[in-house]
Amino acid sequence: MIQRLFIAEKPSLGKAIAAELGVTQTCQGYIVCGNDAVTWCFGHLLEQYDPDDYDEAWKLWRRSSLPMIPREWRLKPKESTRAQLQVISNLLGEAATVVNTGDPDREGQLLVDEVLEHFRYTGPVQRIWLASLDSRSIQKALATLKDNRDYANLRDSARARSQADWLIGMNATRAMTLRGRESGRDGVLSMGRVQTPTLALVVNRDREIAAFTPIDYLVLQARLQHDAGTFSAIFKPSETQPGLDSEGRLVDGATAQDIMDAVRGKNGIITSVTREKKKKPVPLPHCLSSLQKAASSKLGMTAQQVLDTAQSLYEKKLTTYPRTDCRYLPEEQFSDAARIITALSGVSDLEAVTAKADSALKGPVWDTKKITAHHAIIPTGEEPRSLTAQEKELYLMIAVQYFLQFYPPMLYEAQKILATIVETAWEARGRMIIEPGWTGFAAEEDDEDAKKKEAEQSLPSVGNNDAVLCADVDALKKKTTPPSRFSEGSLIEAMANVHRFVSDAKAKAVLKENEGIGTEATRADTIEKLKRNKYIRADGKALVSTELGQRLIDMSPPELKDPVTTAQWETRMTLIEAGKASLEDFLNDQIAALPGLLAELLDTGKPFPPAYPCPACGRPLRRIPKKEKDEYFWGCAGYKNGCQYTAPDDNGKPGKKIPQVVSPHKCPRCGKGMIRKESKKKKGSFFWSCSGYPACTGLCFDKGGKPDFSTFKTK
Repeated sequence: MIQRLFIAEKPSLGKAIAAELGVTQTCQGYIVCGNDAVTWCFGHLLEQYDPDDYDEAWKLWRRSSLPMIPREWRLKPKESTRAQLQVISNLLGEAATVVNTGDPDREGQLLVDEVLEHFRYTGPVQRIWLASLDSRSIQKALATLKDNRDYANLRDSARARSQADWLIGMNATRAMTLRGRESGRDGVLSMGRVQTPTLALVVNRDREIAAFTPIDYLVLQARLQHDAGTFSAIFKPSETQPGLDSEGRLVDGATAQDIMDAVRGKNGIITSVTREKKKKPVPLPHCLSSLQKAASSKLGMTAQQVLDTAQSLYEKKLTTYPRTDCRYLPEEQFSDAARIITALSGVSDLEAVTAKADSALKGPVWDTKKITAHHAIIPTGEEPRSLTAQEKELYLMIAVQYFLQFYPPMLYEAQKILATIVETAWEARGRMIIEPGWTGFAAEEDDEDAKKKEAEQSLPSVGNNDAVLCADVDALKKKTTPPSRFSEGSLIEAMANVHRFVSDAKAKAVLKENEGIGTEATRADTIEKLKRNKYIRADGKALVSTELGQRLIDMSPPELKDPVTTAQWETRMTLIEAGKASLEDFLNDQIAALPGLLAELLDTGKPFPPAYPCPACGRPLRRIPKKEKDEYFWGCAGYKNGCQYTAPDDNGKPGKKIPQVVSPHKCPRCGKGMIRKESKKKKGSFFWSCSGYPACTGLCFDKGGKPDFSTFKTK
């Protein structure tokens, strides 16, 4: 009899638990720990039924099958996981108690619960909640096991997302694929609740860039002299200043010249002096999306590479759980800070930052109330060994960001001087660092910082009504710039902060609260899926939408590509998690909305642009298999309407049609010229056909390169 059977989400988690329990025997697929046993999943061991698993008629992709709505939701074992499922089945038969050891989130709860449901297990189940795999965290979690029934709503919220994703994704994908096939597009046109609005972000950004028209403008910069020193000031035009565009930019060269001529060499007066001491707070530790953005920018890593590497560091017990959307830390862990700082003080590349880290300094990052399912990614204090180059770089990025929490904020004085010269206003800004604080070990990196550095100067000590002289003035030629294309890092950030792209106030608030579209764990995979589907492509570090991706967004109904839909879903799933709404009601609402969604996707009044239009009639060309295996040709969709255009296949695209030469040999039936053709059935064998086909079907055999009219016949 097994006293407690721990079912972990993955082997690494299971082995970490077993190490703390005390390993007495290692077996195939599980570990014995005295009276306890530990086994594991490999993520989801079960998967949703395919449509044809529910109904054989759904195997054929056709309009009449839509919408596809399962009467009863079913799961099936993944082929690759059957052996492990059998191990778990055998262990369940001996277990007095099961401990759900899924990752501490919705998905982790569901994937273990669904295994227990699969085997109809009815015994007692407990839940362990682990955010880190270091020894101290595991021991603490083992001492505080909860009743798994307390997490039923968490499971249902994950199941709601999974089943609704199936309903929308399967039906929308089939509908769009059918539309695509009708237009000659080969392959599956995948759609989904997360990938489609993510694609829309890239498409909209690319179109914004394409439509952007740069505007030339001028910035007037004066060199002002004061008894205390010289400084630069920028011309600040009034609202009534001539020569401005609608955005208040100086665009008229003649006006600019007049202003420069008027002030150069003239005296002015200081009208305002502002000096304000400010703090630049320490940047919070990383969540997954902020780590992906930083690593994309600094290390050139893809979002998936960051996730995989962070997962590896977690499995090596060097860092905490990586799939987190939170950048705060629980107050209960503050006491561990001194231990972690001391443990890692001897690590190369961390010696300098740990040396001056003050473990007694408790900043705003320590806030238990702001913790979601997981806290920020931080080092565990285990010494890093045998790391790959990528693992080392990412580990240092995580560790340094954590140690910065034990540094004071940067103190600086923000300075601003306003001056009037010949009835024109001029502004000078500066910043004087008083105490570098955390910036002594890490650079400031946000956009505002960049703007400050551009204008950063040390301003002299001046007073109101002081005299200044405009020693010189220049016109700096500037040009407005379009928004930057998305990189993988910035797209991850946009997905996490998609509320910035939404105008609806209520939806904006929900999306902000729920950290955007997708999850920390799935966003990288979403980007990879968009690339695999050839909806977007990488151009260096930039992501660019393809023609297919743009067409797909043009054909998508608003509720499928608008993140507002996700906001509505997240609201409902949060209510399910809180026990204030039901899984059944949520799914029924999605089912009720399906017909309208599909009607828009299948609307023949909005034709999908042909992938390859027929040169003869403009209808779509379709790739058609030949009788010979793995051979294709392209034919016009309008063949039933009399268009006989065909083209050879050239690596999945229509190739150039070989021109047919009409010979001087005349058809005995209609008098039109005959054409020599090679037999499709026998290579190197030829026959002759009338050029008047299909009106005339005359043909005959070839004899020495000439038509053998003795064999002439019609079809």
